[in-house]
Amino acid sequence: MLIKAYLSISITIWVSLMAKIKIGDIFEIVTPIGKAYLHYIFKDESIGDLIRVLPGIYAERPASFEQLAASKERYMIFFPVSVANKRKIIELVGNYPTTGFTKPAFMRTEHIVKGDFLGWFIINTKTWQRELKKELSSEQKELSPWGVWNDTLLIERLGNNWSLQSWN
Repeated sequence: MLIKAYLSISITIWVSLMAKIKIGDIFEIVTPIGKAYLHYIFKDESIGDLIRVLPGIYAERPASFEQLAASKERYMIFFPVSVANKRKIIELVGNYPTTGFTKPAFMRTEHIVKGDFLGWFIINTKTWQRELKKELSSEQKELSPWGVWNDTLLIERLGNNWSLQSWN
């Protein structure tokens, strides 16, 4: 009886260790138009997990993720990877080194007050200092969104082919 309890505990610990996510993990998320892939690249102690949303939507899982993960991402966003993984909203499908991929120095968000668009905040991701811009330069238009998206918003945006270019 004692051996059976020990084995049960050991298996539980092993399964929980195997399920632990790591920087560099690639996850699949299902959208209404196909499968999308997320590359987990950074853990911020304040805001959470940063992912690269990899290009493309796929009917079938790619045989290899090397070329896809090495390519330029659509955008980056903070996303609760651990929670989504535990709830089986995303599925771990691979790992790719994060060398060369870092948290961006700046991100952006809309500044809306009482329904009125007042401009864009450019956020320094290290200091969280914000600078209001009425118009964005071409470089600033390439900045990823600041904030945390939940799975519902991420799936909706992926399903609508949301992009930085369409985010005026």
